[in-house]
Amino acid sequence: MLENRCRILEAAARVYAHFGFRGATTRRIASEAGVNEVTLFRTFGSKDALIEEAIRHVSEVSAAPQALPEVPVDPARELCNWATLQLAELRKHRALISQAMSDLEERSDLAPCVASGMSAADLVLQQYLERLGAAGFVDWATPAGEPAAGEPAAAAPPDAATPPDLVAARSMFMAALFSDAMGRAMMPGLYPQPAERAPALYVQLFLRAIGCRAPADRRDPAAPAAPDPAAPPSHDPDDDGAPRT
Repeated sequence: MLENRCRILEAAARVYAHFGFRGATTRRIASEAGVNEVTLFRTFGSKDALIEEAIRHVSEVSAAPQALPEVPVDPARELCNWATLQLAELRKHRALISQAMSDLEERSDLAPCVASGMSAADLVLQQYLERLGAAGFVDWATPAGEPAAGEPAAAAPPDAATPPDLVAARSMFMAALFSDAMGRAMMPGLYPQPAERAPALYVQLFLRAIGCRAPADRRDPAAPAAPDPAAPPSHDPDDDGAPRT
């Protein structure tokens, strides 16, 4: 039953990518899947529900073909491998994504289906960045607006655990992957680097933007923090300033 459902979803995605929402008739989808139309309606209820689930299925399956490691060792290599696979999957499904984007004016309900895969990939990246901080590769700044000692903490926004610069860098990195996959063939002048080198270049810029250390230079998370040279010297309350003999 599950195998049959997946076959129908994949067939619906192929038909939709080629013909769009209006042209993706249930007859065409049933023929592509090798089933009858009754099976489609019995399984999914309506064409709308079938198309939405087909887009979400392809988007989520292709979003994270490889997880990022639980224990970071070499961020540049690990992120480059991940970004390479992300780009490959986006390019593979470029026709479906383009078709969905062109249908958004009439079918705004498709937006969350198309975005579900990239949202899942972004969450994977966000969690990996948190592990980079815990492993000493990056020092995250304290978010602005943190309450002073003794004051009650306000409800934290979704990205309160990370500084605004990190959120912007992460968004730009994900946007670079998406725009490369969708726009390279249309605007080659914006992407002069060879396609196979693009992931490494995007990762290099991203790691530089977040201040990621090389593996050999990472800070030991168990080591005490180094003193701030700009901080005023600590004052000993028992020191009255008189010279000692």
